[in-house]
Amino acid sequence: MEDVVLRIKSLCELEGLSREELADKTGMKYSRWHNLMNDRGKIKSEEIELVGKAWPEYRLWVAFGDEMPEAGQISPGTKKAREELKTQGKAGA
Repeated sequence: MEDVVLRIKSLCELEGLSREELADKTGMKYSRWHNLMNDRGKIKSEEIELVGKAWPEYRLWVAFGDEMPEAGQISPGTKKAREELKTQGKAGA
């Protein structure tokens, strides 16, 4: 389950979210996220579900580390790469 927390940390980093924003978006307490992010507790399945509801496009990736782009299931890294490719395409047009 530590991998799930690492993926959520990555999500926050790539989306530019603070822990306060993460707490607001998921409906969880800031202190709970603080503890999870500092390896002071284990994430619960209900908490993973809350992240999945807040970011439906990342559900599969958050829970399992997998992507299925054809079903709209991507990672924040894939989203960022797609955005960068669109920006590069516009610059060269």
